[in-house]
Amino acid sequence: MHNFQVIFNILKMKINFIFFLLILLSTHLFSQDIFVGDWKINFVTTENLHHFEARLEIGQSEKGTLYPAQLTISIDSFIGRYQVLLAKKNSRQLAISTQKFVVSETPIQMGKWIQLLNGTLDFSRDLKGQPTLSLNRISLNGRTSALKLRDWKSFPENEKSIAKNIVSILEKAEIQFIKTSNEAWKDQAAKTILQPKISPIYLGIIDTIFVKNKIGTVAFKNNNDNDIISVKTNTNGIVDQIDSKKKRDDEDFILDTGLNILTFFADDFGKKGFSSGAINLKFENTNKLLDFTDSSNLGATFIAVKIYNPFDEETNKKFEKFIEKENIIIHYPEPNKIPTGNNKDNNGLKREGKLVGTLVSKSKELEFSLWDDAMEDGDSISLSINGKWIARGFPVKKKPQIIKVTLAPGYNLITFVADNLGSISPNTTVLEIIDGNKRMPFFIETDFKLNNLVKIYYKVN
Repeated sequence: MHNFQVIFNILKMKINFIFFLLILLSTHLFSQDIFVGDWKINFVTTENLHHFEARLEIGQSEKGTLYPAQLTISIDSFIGRYQVLLAKKNSRQLAISTQKFVVSETPIQMGKWIQLLNGTLDFSRDLKGQPTLSLNRISLNGRTSALKLRDWKSFPENEKSIAKNIVSILEKAEIQFIKTSNEAWKDQAAKTILQPKISPIYLGIIDTIFVKNKIGTVAFKNNNDNDIISVKTNTNGIVDQIDSKKKRDDEDFILDTGLNILTFFADDFGKKGFSSGAINLKFENTNKLLDFTDSSNLGATFIAVKIYNPFDEETNKKFEKFIEKENIIIHYPEPNKIPTGNNKDNNGLKREGKLVGTLVSKSKELEFSLWDDAMEDGDSISLSINGKWIARGFPVKKKPQIIKVTLAPGYNLITFVADNLGSISPNTTVLEIIDGNKRMPFFIETDFKLNNLVKIYYKVN
Protein backbone atom coordinates (compact mmCIF):
# COMPACT_ATOMS: atom_id res chain seq x y z
CA MET A 1 0.00 0.00 0.00
CA HIS A 2 2.87 2.33 0.84
CA ASN A 3 4.55 1.66 -2.53
CA PHE A 4 1.29 2.34 -4.35
CA GLN A 5 0.97 5.73 -2.59
CA VAL A 6 4.56 6.65 -3.54
CA ILE A 7 3.96 5.74 -7.19
CA PHE A 8 0.68 7.66 -7.17
CA ASN A 9 2.39 10.79 -5.78
CA ILE A 10 5.16 10.58 -8.39
CA LEU A 11 2.62 10.25 -11.21
CA LYS A 12 0.64 13.14 -9.80
CA MET A 13 3.76 15.33 -9.73
CA LYS A 14 4.58 14.43 -13.35
CA ILE A 15 1.04 15.16 -14.48
CA ASN A 16 1.11 18.52 -12.71
CA PHE A 17 4.47 19.31 -14.29
CA ILE A 18 3.23 18.41 -17.77
CA PHE A 19 0.09 20.47 -17.19
CA PHE A 20 2.28 23.42 -16.13
CA LEU A 21 4.38 23.09 -19.29
CA LEU A 22 1.25 23.01 -21.43
CA ILE A 23 0.02 26.21 -19.79
CA LEU A 24 3.36 27.90 -20.47
CA LEU A 25 3.36 26.71 -24.07
CA SER A 26 -0.21 27.83 -24.71
CA THR A 27 0.52 31.22 -23.13
CA HIS A 28 3.55 31.65 -25.38
CA LEU A 29 1.64 30.64 -28.49
CA PHE A 30 -1.26 32.90 -27.59
CA SER A 31 1.02 35.89 -27.03
CA GLN A 32 3.03 35.27 -30.20
CA ASP A 33 2.27 37.87 -32.87
CA ILE A 34 1.09 35.82 -35.85
CA PHE A 35 2.52 38.29 -38.37
CA VAL A 36 6.05 38.72 -37.00
CA GLY A 37 8.63 36.42 -38.56
CA ASP A 38 10.20 35.18 -41.78
CA TRP A 39 7.92 34.32 -44.74
CA LYS A 40 8.94 32.76 -48.07
CA ILE A 41 7.53 31.69 -51.43
CA ASN A 42 9.10 29.75 -54.29
CA PHE A 43 7.40 28.67 -57.55
CA VAL A 44 7.73 28.44 -61.32
CA THR A 45 5.03 30.12 -63.43
CA THR A 46 3.11 27.65 -65.56
CA GLU A 47 2.63 30.16 -68.37
CA ASN A 48 6.19 31.20 -69.20
CA LEU A 49 8.19 29.01 -66.81
CA HIS A 50 9.69 31.94 -64.92
CA HIS A 51 11.28 31.15 -61.57
CA PHE A 52 9.94 33.36 -58.76
CA GLU A 53 11.22 33.53 -55.19
CA ALA A 54 10.33 36.04 -52.49
CA ARG A 55 11.13 36.57 -48.85
CA LEU A 56 9.20 38.83 -46.47
CA GLU A 57 10.87 39.61 -43.14
CA ILE A 58 8.48 41.29 -40.67
CA GLY A 59 9.73 43.03 -37.53
CA GLN A 60 8.09 43.73 -34.19
CA SER A 61 5.10 46.06 -34.38
CA GLU A 62 4.68 49.49 -32.87
CA LYS A 63 1.51 49.65 -30.73
CA GLY A 64 0.37 46.40 -32.37
CA THR A 65 -0.40 48.47 -35.47
CA LEU A 66 2.60 49.28 -37.67
CA TYR A 67 5.09 46.63 -38.79
CA PRO A 68 8.45 47.36 -40.46
CA ALA A 69 9.37 44.79 -43.11
CA GLN A 70 11.90 43.93 -45.78
CA LEU A 71 10.82 42.35 -49.07
CA THR A 72 13.27 40.51 -51.32
CA ILE A 73 12.09 39.24 -54.70
CA SER A 74 13.93 37.18 -57.29
CA ILE A 75 12.52 36.67 -60.79
CA ASP A 76 14.87 34.79 -63.11
CA SER A 77 18.06 36.90 -63.13
CA PHE A 78 16.48 39.88 -61.34
CA ILE A 79 16.91 40.48 -57.59
CA GLY A 80 15.32 43.41 -55.78
CA ARG A 81 15.29 44.32 -52.10
CA TYR A 82 12.82 46.82 -50.63
CA GLN A 83 11.84 48.31 -47.29
CA VAL A 84 8.09 48.20 -46.69
CA LEU A 85 5.63 49.35 -44.04
CA LEU A 86 2.68 47.14 -43.10
CA ALA A 87 -0.39 48.31 -41.17
CA LYS A 88 -2.73 46.00 -39.26
CA LYS A 89 -6.31 46.29 -40.54
CA ASN A 90 -7.72 43.55 -38.35
CA SER A 91 -6.63 40.37 -36.60
CA ARG A 92 -5.93 38.64 -39.94
CA GLN A 93 -5.00 41.37 -42.41
CA LEU A 94 -1.99 43.60 -43.02
CA ALA A 95 -2.22 46.49 -45.49
CA ILE A 96 0.88 47.01 -47.65
CA SER A 97 2.38 50.46 -48.09
CA THR A 98 2.24 51.55 -51.72
CA GLN A 99 5.52 53.41 -51.31
CA LYS A 100 8.53 51.11 -51.02
CA PHE A 101 12.13 52.12 -50.55
CA VAL A 102 14.47 50.53 -53.07
CA VAL A 103 17.49 49.15 -51.20
CA SER A 104 18.97 47.45 -54.26
CA GLU A 105 17.97 46.18 -57.71
CA THR A 106 20.01 44.21 -60.21
CA PRO A 107 20.55 43.87 -63.15
CA ILE A 108 17.83 46.44 -63.96
CA GLN A 109 16.11 49.21 -62.02
CA MET A 110 12.34 48.75 -61.81
CA GLY A 111 11.78 51.72 -59.51
CA LYS A 112 8.12 52.48 -58.80
CA TRP A 113 6.84 49.42 -60.67
CA ILE A 114 7.15 47.61 -57.35
CA GLN A 115 4.10 49.67 -56.26
CA LEU A 116 1.97 47.17 -58.18
CA LEU A 117 2.48 44.82 -55.25
CA ASN A 118 -0.29 46.44 -53.21
CA GLY A 119 -3.41 45.61 -51.21
CA THR A 120 -3.38 43.33 -48.16
CA LEU A 121 -1.67 40.23 -46.86
CA ASP A 122 -4.32 37.89 -45.48
CA PHE A 123 -3.40 35.39 -42.76
CA SER A 124 -4.65 31.80 -42.84
CA ARG A 125 -3.36 28.23 -42.55
CA ASP A 126 -2.87 25.80 -45.41
CA LEU A 127 -3.95 22.15 -45.47
CA LYS A 128 -0.83 21.19 -43.51
CA GLY A 129 -1.63 23.75 -40.82
CA GLN A 130 1.23 26.05 -41.82
CA PRO A 131 0.69 29.81 -41.37
CA THR A 132 0.36 31.63 -44.71
CA LEU A 133 0.04 35.21 -45.93
CA SER A 134 -1.85 35.54 -49.22
CA LEU A 135 -1.61 38.66 -51.36
CA ASN A 136 -5.02 40.24 -51.99
CA ARG A 137 -4.52 43.07 -54.49
CA ILE A 138 -6.67 46.18 -54.87
CA SER A 139 -7.50 46.69 -58.54
CA LEU A 140 -5.94 49.77 -60.12
CA ASN A 141 -8.54 49.86 -62.92
CA GLY A 142 -5.99 50.79 -65.57
CA ARG A 143 -4.63 53.78 -63.66
CA THR A 144 -0.98 52.67 -63.48
CA SER A 145 0.08 55.66 -65.59
CA ALA A 146 -1.00 58.03 -62.81
CA LEU A 147 1.62 56.49 -60.51
CA LYS A 148 4.32 57.97 -62.79
CA LEU A 149 5.97 54.62 -63.33
CA ARG A 150 9.03 54.31 -65.49
CA ASP A 151 8.17 54.40 -69.20
CA TRP A 152 8.71 51.12 -71.05
CA LYS A 153 10.55 53.08 -73.75
CA SER A 154 13.28 53.98 -71.24
CA PHE A 155 14.25 50.32 -70.82
CA PRO A 156 17.01 49.13 -73.18
CA GLU A 157 15.88 46.37 -75.55
CA ASN A 158 17.76 43.69 -73.63
CA GLU A 159 15.94 44.71 -70.40
CA LYS A 160 12.36 45.04 -71.67
CA SER A 161 11.65 41.32 -71.63
CA ILE A 162 12.88 40.94 -68.02
CA ALA A 163 10.94 44.03 -66.91
CA LYS A 164 7.67 42.82 -68.49
CA ASN A 165 8.04 39.43 -66.83
CA ILE A 166 8.52 41.11 -63.44
CA VAL A 167 5.47 43.33 -63.93
CA SER A 168 3.36 40.38 -65.07
CA ILE A 169 4.12 38.49 -61.85
CA LEU A 170 3.64 41.55 -59.64
CA GLU A 171 0.26 42.28 -61.25
CA LYS A 172 -1.21 38.81 -61.77
CA ALA A 173 0.62 35.95 -60.07
CA GLU A 174 -0.98 34.21 -57.12
CA ILE A 175 1.37 34.96 -54.22
CA GLN A 176 1.13 33.10 -50.94
CA PHE A 177 3.94 33.29 -48.39
CA ILE A 178 4.57 30.42 -45.98
CA LYS A 179 5.99 31.15 -42.55
CA THR A 180 9.42 29.61 -42.00
CA SER A 181 10.40 31.27 -38.71
CA ASN A 182 8.94 33.33 -35.85
CA GLU A 183 12.16 35.34 -35.59
CA ALA A 184 11.45 39.08 -35.94
CA TRP A 185 13.34 41.16 -38.51
CA LYS A 186 15.85 43.12 -36.43
CA ASP A 187 17.84 45.02 -39.02
CA GLN A 188 18.78 48.63 -38.32
CA ALA A 189 16.28 49.70 -40.99
CA ALA A 190 13.40 48.20 -38.97
CA LYS A 191 13.75 51.17 -36.61
CA THR A 192 14.07 53.90 -39.22
CA ILE A 193 10.97 52.76 -41.15
CA LEU A 194 8.80 53.59 -38.12
CA GLN A 195 10.21 57.11 -37.67
CA PRO A 196 9.10 59.57 -40.38
CA LYS A 197 11.85 62.10 -39.63
CA ILE A 198 14.60 59.65 -40.46
CA SER A 199 12.86 57.18 -42.76
CA PRO A 200 14.60 57.00 -46.17
CA ILE A 201 11.35 57.97 -47.96
CA TYR A 202 7.73 58.67 -47.09
CA LEU A 203 6.22 55.24 -46.40
CA GLY A 204 2.76 56.31 -45.29
CA ILE A 205 3.45 57.61 -41.74
CA ILE A 206 2.88 61.25 -40.93
CA ASP A 207 5.13 62.63 -38.20
CA THR A 208 3.93 62.76 -34.60
CA ILE A 209 1.44 65.46 -33.61
CA PHE A 210 1.09 66.48 -29.97
CA VAL A 211 -2.39 67.11 -28.61
CA LYS A 212 -3.57 68.50 -25.29
CA ASN A 213 -6.82 66.57 -24.89
CA LYS A 214 -7.70 62.89 -24.95
CA ILE A 215 -10.77 63.20 -27.20
CA GLY A 216 -10.40 63.63 -30.95
CA THR A 217 -12.93 63.89 -33.75
CA VAL A 218 -12.90 62.41 -37.26
CA ALA A 219 -14.70 64.60 -39.79
CA PHE A 220 -15.46 62.79 -43.06
CA LYS A 221 -15.12 64.56 -46.40
CA ASN A 222 -17.54 62.99 -48.88
CA ASN A 223 -16.47 62.72 -52.52
CA ASN A 224 -17.90 61.76 -55.91
CA ASP A 225 -16.65 58.18 -55.95
CA ASN A 226 -17.82 55.08 -54.11
CA ASP A 227 -14.59 54.57 -52.18
CA ILE A 228 -14.80 52.29 -49.17
CA ILE A 229 -12.74 53.44 -46.20
CA SER A 230 -11.98 52.42 -42.61
CA VAL A 231 -10.42 54.27 -39.67
CA LYS A 232 -8.94 52.84 -36.50
CA THR A 233 -6.88 54.11 -33.61
CA ASN A 234 -4.31 51.71 -32.17
CA THR A 235 -6.24 48.41 -32.28
CA ASN A 236 -9.69 50.02 -31.88
CA GLY A 237 -12.03 50.58 -34.82
CA ILE A 238 -13.62 54.00 -35.33
CA VAL A 239 -15.48 53.17 -38.57
CA ASP A 240 -15.27 50.02 -40.66
CA GLN A 241 -15.78 49.84 -44.44
CA ILE A 242 -18.03 52.82 -44.98
CA ASP A 243 -18.88 54.47 -48.30
CA SER A 244 -17.02 57.79 -48.53
CA LYS A 245 -19.54 59.13 -51.08
CA LYS A 246 -22.27 59.28 -48.46
CA LYS A 247 -22.44 62.10 -45.95
CA ARG A 248 -21.65 60.98 -42.44
CA ASP A 249 -21.68 62.59 -39.01
CA ASP A 250 -18.40 63.20 -37.23
CA GLU A 251 -17.07 60.40 -35.04
CA ASP A 252 -15.37 61.00 -31.69
CA PHE A 253 -12.61 58.76 -30.42
CA ILE A 254 -10.58 58.50 -27.20
CA LEU A 255 -6.79 58.47 -27.10
CA ASP A 256 -4.64 56.41 -24.77
CA THR A 257 -2.20 58.30 -22.58
CA GLY A 258 1.11 58.51 -24.44
CA LEU A 259 1.64 57.37 -28.04
CA ASN A 260 -1.32 56.53 -30.29
CA ILE A 261 -1.40 55.50 -33.94
CA LEU A 262 -4.42 56.39 -36.08
CA THR A 263 -4.66 54.60 -39.43
CA PHE A 264 -6.86 55.62 -42.36
CA PHE A 265 -7.42 52.71 -44.77
CA ALA A 266 -8.49 52.64 -48.41
CA ASP A 267 -10.44 49.36 -48.58
CA ASP A 268 -10.83 49.71 -52.34
CA PHE A 269 -10.13 52.24 -55.10
CA GLY A 270 -13.69 53.02 -56.14
CA LYS A 271 -14.62 53.43 -59.81
CA LYS A 272 -12.01 56.03 -60.74
CA GLY A 273 -8.87 54.00 -60.11
CA PHE A 274 -7.59 55.29 -56.75
CA SER A 275 -9.18 56.23 -53.47
CA SER A 276 -10.18 59.88 -53.21
CA GLY A 277 -11.31 59.64 -49.60
CA ALA A 278 -10.23 62.17 -46.98
CA ILE A 279 -10.75 62.77 -43.29
CA ASN A 280 -9.94 65.68 -41.02
CA LEU A 281 -8.71 64.95 -37.49
CA LYS A 282 -9.80 67.61 -35.03
CA PHE A 283 -8.34 68.26 -31.60
CA GLU A 284 -8.57 71.16 -29.21
CA ASN A 285 -5.27 72.64 -30.35
CA THR A 286 -4.77 71.30 -33.88
CA ASN A 287 -6.32 69.81 -37.03
CA LYS A 288 -4.77 67.26 -39.38
CA LEU A 289 -5.98 66.37 -42.88
CA LEU A 290 -5.42 62.84 -44.18
CA ASP A 291 -6.14 62.86 -47.91
CA PHE A 292 -5.70 60.07 -50.45
CA THR A 293 -5.84 62.59 -53.32
CA ASP A 294 -2.59 64.18 -52.15
CA SER A 295 0.18 63.33 -54.61
CA SER A 296 2.25 61.57 -51.93
CA ASN A 297 -0.71 59.25 -51.14
CA LEU A 298 -1.83 58.52 -54.68
CA GLY A 299 -2.70 54.83 -54.94
CA ALA A 300 -1.94 54.28 -51.23
CA THR A 301 -3.72 51.66 -49.17
CA PHE A 302 -3.33 53.53 -45.88
CA ILE A 303 -2.17 56.71 -44.19
CA ALA A 304 -0.98 56.52 -40.59
CA VAL A 305 -0.36 59.34 -38.14
CA LYS A 306 1.26 59.20 -34.71
CA ILE A 307 -0.59 61.16 -32.04
CA TYR A 308 0.93 61.84 -28.65
CA ASN A 309 -1.44 62.57 -25.77
CA PRO A 310 0.58 63.41 -22.64
CA PHE A 311 -1.98 62.99 -19.89
CA ASP A 312 -5.58 62.64 -18.85
CA GLU A 313 -6.97 66.15 -18.32
CA GLU A 314 -9.61 64.92 -15.89
CA THR A 315 -7.01 63.88 -13.34
CA ASN A 316 -4.14 66.26 -14.16
CA LYS A 317 -3.67 70.00 -13.99
CA LYS A 318 -1.56 72.22 -16.20
CA PHE A 319 1.58 74.16 -15.42
CA GLU A 320 1.41 77.87 -15.99
CA LYS A 321 3.62 79.01 -18.87
CA PHE A 322 5.46 82.33 -19.09
CA ILE A 323 5.82 84.35 -22.27
CA GLU A 324 9.00 83.49 -24.09
CA LYS A 325 9.58 82.84 -27.75
CA GLU A 326 9.97 79.08 -28.27
CA ASN A 327 11.99 77.23 -30.90
CA ILE A 328 14.58 79.99 -31.03
CA ILE A 329 18.30 79.32 -31.23
CA ILE A 330 20.28 80.46 -28.19
CA HIS A 331 24.06 80.89 -28.33
CA TYR A 332 24.84 79.04 -25.13
CA PRO A 333 26.16 79.44 -22.50
CA GLU A 334 24.46 82.54 -21.18
CA PRO A 335 26.84 84.86 -19.25
CA ASN A 336 25.51 83.99 -15.79
CA LYS A 337 25.17 80.26 -16.53
CA ILE A 338 28.65 79.35 -17.79
CA PRO A 339 30.42 76.63 -15.79
CA THR A 340 33.79 77.61 -14.36
CA GLY A 341 37.12 75.91 -15.02
CA ASN A 342 38.47 74.16 -18.08
CA ASN A 343 36.74 70.81 -17.57
CA LYS A 344 36.33 69.14 -20.97
CA ASP A 345 33.14 67.51 -19.68
CA ASN A 346 31.44 70.89 -20.06
CA ASN A 347 32.10 71.10 -23.82
CA GLY A 348 28.61 69.78 -24.58
CA LEU A 349 27.14 72.86 -22.89
CA LYS A 350 28.87 75.11 -25.41
CA ARG A 351 26.71 73.89 -28.29
CA GLU A 352 23.90 76.04 -29.57
CA GLY A 353 20.55 75.39 -27.91
CA LYS A 354 16.95 75.41 -29.10
CA LEU A 355 14.36 76.56 -26.56
CA VAL A 356 11.52 74.03 -26.71
CA GLY A 357 9.34 75.32 -23.88
CA THR A 358 8.80 77.23 -20.65
CA LEU A 359 6.80 76.77 -17.48
CA VAL A 360 6.23 78.24 -14.02
CA SER A 361 6.69 76.02 -10.98
CA LYS A 362 5.52 76.72 -7.46
CA SER A 363 7.44 73.71 -6.19
CA LYS A 364 11.15 73.62 -5.50
CA GLU A 365 11.44 69.99 -6.52
CA LEU A 366 10.16 68.48 -9.78
CA GLU A 367 10.34 65.08 -11.43
CA PHE A 368 11.56 64.61 -15.00
CA SER A 369 10.17 61.47 -16.63
CA LEU A 370 12.20 60.46 -19.70
CA TRP A 371 11.61 57.73 -22.27
CA ASP A 372 11.84 56.84 -25.97
CA ASP A 373 8.36 56.83 -27.55
CA ALA A 374 9.54 55.16 -30.76
CA MET A 375 12.19 52.46 -30.54
CA GLU A 376 14.86 51.97 -27.94
CA ASP A 377 18.08 52.44 -29.92
CA GLY A 378 20.83 53.12 -27.40
CA ASP A 379 20.36 56.88 -26.97
CA SER A 380 21.87 58.46 -23.89
CA ILE A 381 21.69 62.08 -22.78
CA SER A 382 23.13 64.35 -20.12
CA LEU A 383 21.14 67.02 -18.26
CA SER A 384 22.31 70.18 -16.59
CA ILE A 385 20.52 72.83 -14.58
CA ASN A 386 22.03 76.30 -14.65
CA GLY A 387 25.29 74.85 -15.96
CA LYS A 388 25.57 72.13 -13.29
CA TRP A 389 25.25 68.49 -14.30
CA ILE A 390 22.39 66.57 -12.69
CA ALA A 391 22.71 63.44 -14.86
CA ARG A 392 25.50 62.17 -17.12
CA GLY A 393 25.20 59.40 -19.68
CA PHE A 394 21.56 58.79 -18.82
CA PRO A 395 20.25 55.85 -20.96
CA VAL A 396 16.90 56.54 -22.64
CA LYS A 397 14.68 53.45 -22.48
CA LYS A 398 11.18 52.53 -23.63
CA LYS A 399 10.08 52.46 -20.01
CA PRO A 400 9.89 55.91 -18.36
CA GLN A 401 12.65 56.70 -15.86
CA ILE A 402 12.55 59.46 -13.27
CA ILE A 403 15.16 62.12 -12.45
CA LYS A 404 14.48 64.46 -9.51
CA VAL A 405 15.38 68.11 -10.07
CA THR A 406 15.85 70.85 -7.46
CA LEU A 407 15.21 74.41 -8.68
CA ALA A 408 16.80 77.66 -7.62
CA PRO A 409 14.52 80.67 -7.00
CA GLY A 410 13.79 82.55 -10.22
CA TYR A 411 14.80 81.39 -13.68
CA ASN A 412 16.31 77.94 -14.20
CA LEU A 413 17.75 76.76 -17.49
CA ILE A 414 17.58 73.00 -18.11
CA THR A 415 19.91 71.81 -20.88
CA PHE A 416 19.60 68.46 -22.66
CA VAL A 417 22.84 67.29 -24.28
CA ALA A 418 23.22 64.33 -26.65
CA ASP A 419 25.98 61.98 -25.48
CA ASN A 420 25.55 59.87 -28.60
CA LEU A 421 23.14 59.45 -31.48
CA GLY A 422 22.20 55.86 -30.63
CA SER A 423 21.82 53.64 -33.65
CA ILE A 424 19.40 56.13 -35.24
CA SER A 425 20.22 59.82 -35.57
CA PRO A 426 19.17 62.22 -34.05
CA ASN A 427 18.97 61.54 -30.31
CA THR A 428 15.25 61.65 -29.44
CA THR A 429 13.52 61.59 -26.05
CA VAL A 430 10.11 62.39 -24.63
CA LEU A 431 10.33 64.51 -21.48
CA GLU A 432 7.39 64.89 -19.10
CA ILE A 433 7.84 67.38 -16.24
CA ILE A 434 5.80 66.33 -13.22
CA ASP A 435 4.72 68.17 -10.06
CA GLY A 436 2.14 66.04 -8.27
CA ASN A 437 -0.80 65.99 -10.66
CA LYS A 438 0.64 68.70 -12.91
CA ARG A 439 2.33 67.45 -16.06
CA MET A 440 3.81 69.02 -19.16
CA PRO A 441 5.37 67.08 -22.09
CA PHE A 442 8.18 68.11 -24.42
CA PHE A 443 9.73 66.33 -27.39
CA ILE A 444 13.53 66.47 -27.08
CA GLU A 445 15.63 66.10 -30.25
CA THR A 446 19.37 66.70 -29.93
CA ASP A 447 22.59 66.00 -31.82
CA PHE A 448 26.27 66.90 -31.58
CA LYS A 449 25.60 70.46 -32.75
CA LEU A 450 22.35 71.39 -31.01
CA ASN A 451 21.09 71.07 -27.43
CA ASN A 452 17.48 71.46 -26.30
CA LEU A 453 16.57 73.91 -23.54
CA VAL A 454 13.63 74.23 -21.16
CA LYS A 455 13.26 77.34 -19.00
CA ILE A 456 11.54 76.97 -15.65
CA TYR A 457 10.66 79.91 -13.44
CA TYR A 458 10.50 78.85 -9.78
CA LYS A 459 7.99 81.16 -8.14
CA VAL A 460 8.74 81.24 -4.44
CA ASN A 461 5.57 81.93 -2.39
